[in-house]
Amino acid sequence: MLLRYIYSSRSLAKQLHGLQKAGKKAESAASKCETIINDIKRNGCQCEGVLSQRTRKGELRIKNCIKYDLGGGYRLVTIRADSHLFITFVGSHDDTDQWIEHHRYDTFSPGKLLYRCEERIIPSDITETPAAENFKADDIDDDYEDQLSARLDERQLKSIFQGLFINPSLAADKTETA
Repeated sequence: MLLRYIYSSRSLAKQLHGLQKAGKKAESAASKCETIINDIKRNGCQCEGVLSQRTRKGELRIKNCIKYDLGGGYRLVTIRADSHLFITFVGSHDDTDQWIEHHRYDTFSPGKLLYRCEERIIPSDITETPAAENFKADDIDDDYEDQLSARLDERQLKSIFQGLFINPSLAADKTETA
């Protein structure tokens, strides 16, 4: 189902303002958060700029919850309910964990006074992928892994994991001398 409505927490602006005043890392996280939100509004949840910012582990305590890594230990929390996306919280990793724990049994549905709603204007040349229509929280890790593997080639992996790579020709020499 296409993302049609975006609900931003009424406290989101205050949270972002607090981050902007809390130091360089927090300020950078606030800026990244605003970029992700703008990308979601323009291009939906399945654009590369948004997908690449998701946390690796996802979030299983709240159904259809997605956490985004803003760097420096900061996170953005969103919750998808059909064609509605709730932008619920931004803060430090610990504050995010605490927020999720306190709101894990909440229901996220249209009409809540805690959120401002805006209808997403979808340009005619933008279509969300089928993955957006069949969104499942379980698919997050798979998408993330697929994106990473598409960007890395064997040479890069060898340079990253030098100690784990054994050159087959060197291994053959060692077994012959033994």
